[in-house]
Amino acid sequence: MKRIMFSSLMLMLLCASFSATAGKKHCQDYRQKLDNIQAQQRQANTHKRSHSLSSKEAKARDRWWRCETGKLKVKSKSKSKREKKSKQKLASKKAKNKSRSQSAALKLYKNSKALVPFASNNPLVMRSKYQGEQLQAWLVFYQPAKKCARPKSIQDFAKCIEDKRSQQTAFEKSY
Repeated sequence: MKRIMFSSLMLMLLCASFSATAGKKHCQDYRQKLDNIQAQQRQANTHKRSHSLSSKEAKARDRWWRCETGKLKVKSKSKSKREKKSKQKLASKKAKNKSRSQSAALKLYKNSKALVPFASNNPLVMRSKYQGEQLQAWLVFYQPAKKCARPKSIQDFAKCIEDKRSQQTAFEKSY
């Protein structure tokens, strides 16, 4: 008897919690936007981005809550004539700009006689400078500086390249 009462009580609680979490259907878009912003906040962000997401979350949470409590105006499905006209104007401007840029690109293409992306049509083969045992020996020999893992400037990057080249020459003399 106790088991039946317990299971029926659990079933009622489950149904009540489901209806409470389901919320209003027309507010689900607001809830999804809030969840999306919160997911972005859980990822690593810069200080500026964190503040931006925080303010977006506050606005999204407020909008969702106003919808849930019935204090948010429901968007009407028909738009005013002014909004439709402005969207049409914007679309025509985009179309004009796109056709202008396409015609400019076409003129540039026609003016340049040979647009060859590579000097030859041979396949591009990417291979390491060293193979087999020599590669293993190089990997043991080469010791990059810690700052070369993530160089902060072009000067640091250039120094790292020069250091690698000098280590290669030393390696080739010793190997």
